[in-house]
Amino acid sequence: MSLRTLLLAALLGPALIGLAAPAIAAPPSDAKLDELLEASRARQTLETLLPQIENSQKQMVNQMLEGQQVSEEQRKSFDRILGKSFDRMKQVMTWDKLAPLYRDAYRQSFEAEDVDAIIAFYRTPAGQKMLEKLPQLMQNTMAGVQKLLMPAMQELQRDLAEEAKQLENASSTAEPAHEH
Repeated sequence: MSLRTLLLAALLGPALIGLAAPAIAAPPSDAKLDELLEASRARQTLETLLPQIENSQKQMVNQMLEGQQVSEEQRKSFDRILGKSFDRMKQVMTWDKLAPLYRDAYRQSFEAEDVDAIIAFYRTPAGQKMLEKLPQLMQNTMAGVQKLLMPAMQELQRDLAEEAKQLENASSTAEPAHEH
């Protein structure tokens, strides 16, 4: 190999390798992700979202029970179950538990450069407007999803009631085995 070829390989080698291998993007740091979570008002959104989820659950149960004959005792039982369910959800959905989850999700989804751009967006008037409207957007979305789910939930309720009735009829008509 001539000196000229060796020199050319030494000079061009790193450049050619750089073209062949994709650039490895830096993941965002915890500090940048925390800045993003603060800029996006993630904690405040969570605090706003929890009461909306509770109200949505109550509305869904009320709609499921609409037209049903439900005693006061059954109604109180449903309310207790809903209360327990929501209390469990509040224990799970604390900021201390969700912040690391958010960081991991953002880190897996975005590069450091993307996080910087998103932070910059949230600091613009359009970004601020989006953050202001986000709770309303979430509420409207939940209401829409609820409307979509209600027919399926009512159908499930009918199917369960019919299945229970068939099981009851089958057990009442079954004859006990006789010993001979």
